[in-house]
Amino acid sequence: MAAYNHTNNITFTFRDHIMSQYISHDLMDIALDKAEGFPFEAFAQDFFSAVDGRNFVPFGGVHDGGADGLLATEKTNAFYQITVQSNHRDKIRKTVKRLRDFGRTVTRLVYVTSQTVPHIDKEEDDLSEELDINLRIRDRKYIMSHMNDSIGTINAFKNHLKRYTDFLLDIKTSHDDGYITSRHVKDPSAFVFLQHEINNQSGNKKLIHSLADTLILWSLSDTDPDQGILMTESEIRAKIFEHFSWAENVLKSHIKPRLEFLKGDTKDNRQIRWHKKDKSYCLPHETREVIALESASDESLKIKVKDELQLSASELFDADGEEYALLANCALEVVNQIFENQGLLFSHFINSSNSQSAAPLVVSDCIDMVLATHTKKTGEELENYREYLESLMRRVFYHSTPTQRAFLTNLSRTYVLLFSLQAEPKIVEYFNNMSSEFKLFLGGDILVKAISERYLESENQAARNLLKIASQSGVQLCLSECVLQEVYTHLGATYWEFHNHFRTLEQYIKPELYRNSDKILIRSYFYAKNEGKVRSWRNYIEQFVTFDKLERDTGREEIRRYLVSEFKLKFIPNKELESVTNADNVRLLADKLLEAGSKDNQHLAYNTSLQVHGVYGMRAKNKEVSSVSELGYKTWWMTNQTRVLKATTDIVESEHSEYIMRPEFLLNFIALAPDCNKIRDGFKNIFPTTFGVQLGHRLETKVFHDVLEQVNQWHDFEDGRITALMSDMCDTLKTNRLKRYEHQVDSRLF
Repeated sequence: MAAYNHTNNITFTFRDHIMSQYISHDLMDIALDKAEGFPFEAFAQDFFSAVDGRNFVPFGGVHDGGADGLLATEKTNAFYQITVQSNHRDKIRKTVKRLRDFGRTVTRLVYVTSQTVPHIDKEEDDLSEELDINLRIRDRKYIMSHMNDSIGTINAFKNHLKRYTDFLLDIKTSHDDGYITSRHVKDPSAFVFLQHEINNQSGNKKLIHSLADTLILWSLSDTDPDQGILMTESEIRAKIFEHFSWAENVLKSHIKPRLEFLKGDTKDNRQIRWHKKDKSYCLPHETREVIALESASDESLKIKVKDELQLSASELFDADGEEYALLANCALEVVNQIFENQGLLFSHFINSSNSQSAAPLVVSDCIDMVLATHTKKTGEELENYREYLESLMRRVFYHSTPTQRAFLTNLSRTYVLLFSLQAEPKIVEYFNNMSSEFKLFLGGDILVKAISERYLESENQAARNLLKIASQSGVQLCLSECVLQEVYTHLGATYWEFHNHFRTLEQYIKPELYRNSDKILIRSYFYAKNEGKVRSWRNYIEQFVTFDKLERDTGREEIRRYLVSEFKLKFIPNKELESVTNADNVRLLADKLLEAGSKDNQHLAYNTSLQVHGVYGMRAKNKEVSSVSELGYKTWWMTNQTRVLKATTDIVESEHSEYIMRPEFLLNFIALAPDCNKIRDGFKNIFPTTFGVQLGHRLETKVFHDVLEQVNQWHDFEDGRITALMSDMCDTLKTNRLKRYEHQVDSRLF
């Protein structure tokens, strides 16, 4: 069955990999038909970068002369015009005129459109002759014929157009009103996770420590000090993340401190042994004995369950013991598959005292998949086995023995532990869907931090990595003219701070002095210089903007182009925000900010006010206010700046919503979220094993019952109420400044 293709352990060739991601022509047609201007432009730039190679140069932000790209060759340059409009002749004529008015020599033009252009050869010939150019039209048919050419073209579709086909996965609640109930509303996973995160203000550190300790002890299970079998920290990390790759982002910063904790400072609190000479670890005999006792108990439980299943199978049909063992193993595998596909509902069902609680809906599909992959039965024998397995699963679900209930409860505790750490494909998919809808205006603090990370090692570039992953996840990252001015002003202030206080004394300045500078770019410059990565202040500044232009205050356009190009941003001029805001309201807030001392001058106060009102205006323009989504609002200002909040409480109250998103929300729930495929692989390494039973012991009973109780709440509500609550909860998480996150973006720079 297609739904279970991820379970097959097949080594793919590169061609197989491409074919496995094949995009059907129906999906292409739907996406291209629905695509709006900006997403289609972004798609086309990525698409032709893949088709035409590195000679294709996309133009970002505000385009010079109306072109959207350039194909640079030895002989001549071809300009690209990308559009979703249907009046191709008029558009081509205007594009050529604008380019020539702008001083461009136009000899070749590639016109890219999401529409279908009939009689392309004639259109190309006629317009080429009329405009004295070499015109090539790449319409919908051309795009569709090359969509599956390479990973690059496929990713262009996935990153920019796939969102227009996501509605096909949803279930219509009415054929008349057009409203759609999302699959995230029909399943409790995202609803319960949002509730759990809101209630869990202090974070999951205790649970993460417990999980890290368990996996460290597990990784050391084959060590033996008597035989000199030891493991270094790097070997422990490699073993854990090879088997549980989904946990890397969660645990990688905790392995070292938990190793220190587990080795203890006295014999009484020592769980692992540290061999200083070899810089390695192993399990001492006493820890090994404790683990062996716990493992024996859990392994015995699993054996008893299997024996009971074989006995139940023997009551269904007459065969030898091998057939009963096969059916028992299939039953256990069905349990594993249900946890993977509908784990939260299954856990709730197992532990519910409500007789009306329905069994998970995927049981039949899981039975079919297990019979197809774990047996060689065909024809009538296959149908008989399906009946036997269905009968066996009914006994387990509705007439289970105490042993079976204990086994399933332990597994459900393990599932809830993983669920609490976002290791559930449905949760990851929920946040992925959310990210593809986001339109985020970046705060100046985020951008200045990203600039300052120029010479840091890649893994330490918190802001840059956040922006990179967000862009890859489909988030539309916006640079407003308001924030551009703020960033440019900060660069100018930093320039003069260095000029007036550091320039003449640079060779004498010690670390304790520059560490206390309130300008992050000055601090990052000295760190980079001390590491030999940059020669001078001029050399450092010119990584971002021409030094002399910054001195003469003429570098704003240059820094705009750098930011848009480097971080894949969309530039939004002030006039676009002004078109969706009330001028009087903008001036009123600007005056308020200036009076409160939140901004140093009228210009910066106006820009901040316009950004605040612009978020609300864009929401109204994009019809976010007139509709409701379980994903919450899409348009936000992403920043850690807080001074503006005091002056805008009345605006937030009148708009019934906040406008600032914490970057930690994006970092923790989207940028650093585990990969769905890695989670599924992790399930396969956990649920069929005794270790999977043991892992559930690490979850606090209160957390377990709280999560399952929230499923009861979900059951009680109508779809509309669930949608409204999810919308409110996810927007609360986006804005909650009291919540402690595992990963932080330290960007309080101003």
